[in-house]
Amino acid sequence: METKEPGYLRQLDGLRALSVAAVAWSHWRAYWNHNPSFFPGAELGVETFFVISGFLITGILLDNRSVELRSAVLKQFYIRRFLRIFPLFYATITVALLFEASCIAETWQWHVSYLSNIYFYEWGWRASLSHFWSLAVEEQFYLFWPLLVLLLPARFLKVVIPALILAAPVYALSMNVSHPGFLGIISSSILMPSCLSALGMGAFVAYLIRQMKNVRKWMNWSLGLGLAGTVAWHFFGSPDWLAPFNRLAVDGVLGWLIFSTAEGFQGPVGWFLQCPPMNYLGKISYGLYIIHNFAKPILFQATVHLSMPQWMFNLCQSPRVSVLLLMIITVGLASLSWHFFEKPINRLKRHFPYPVKP
Repeated sequence: METKEPGYLRQLDGLRALSVAAVAWSHWRAYWNHNPSFFPGAELGVETFFVISGFLITGILLDNRSVELRSAVLKQFYIRRFLRIFPLFYATITVALLFEASCIAETWQWHVSYLSNIYFYEWGWRASLSHFWSLAVEEQFYLFWPLLVLLLPARFLKVVIPALILAAPVYALSMNVSHPGFLGIISSSILMPSCLSALGMGAFVAYLIRQMKNVRKWMNWSLGLGLAGTVAWHFFGSPDWLAPFNRLAVDGVLGWLIFSTAEGFQGPVGWFLQCPPMNYLGKISYGLYIIHNFAKPILFQATVHLSMPQWMFNLCQSPRVSVLLLMIITVGLASLSWHFFEKPINRLKRHFPYPVKP
């Protein structure tokens, strides 16, 4: 029997599309509104991506825990991750350097080494590059997580994964108190250990599906406790220093959401998540995520350097038209990237299949 990756889960692509839309909207609205109303789209969108990533990556690793072939599985895992993630990321950094985008000349070393989150923690955001922090977190996660899942005896995983989930807010709290970063109370939230509540939650869902009966019962508990914690945080008030524990509550809700999406929603929700437009946007969501924060500088340069009537220039500056143009630029560039750059490279994965079980 050949080892494999989890079957294609169409509704997860729809959830990816919603997540990247929330992130993009949060970033774009800040360009023209210096005091935007509270909308935690960026945080919630990225957190959803983390849970999805933990779920899918851990599922791949658990399905390929062949004792004799674990070193081969590890090798293939890293090659396949390299083919999916590195080309577009490094191509984007190269283009940004060529066009001298957003202080990248002074910070590129941090980004190419996937240490963006540590840079931002110490010195603050850098406009169009700010979203690189989450890409850094994922790569740092990939450095140790496959080793843990493949090499740790299976009986220990049911203890280690929950322990890491619970340790994440404790780590974030201790960092906020002992070494507050440039970004204040949210500083530690962008460090990889703090994100293990989300990445670990996805991993735990993948583990439960493969090892436990009546997973729905566990996920309903996760939903109930997560909602209770989130409601208590927002409606009864809590000090900001307890924010990492609110994040843990949100991750509990997201764990239920990813499980339910993987299992498949029925009715209108299921139809919406797996309809062709959502499915397509989910497929190109990696490109959408990387490109979206560069869309505003691209639009600005276009309106400045292209000859156009004054009325057209003014129209491009209006918020509603700006959003539409930013969407067109982002989806257009991500589509081109997917069809002519990412997808051809992705096809190379066929040369690096996971090994066959003895």
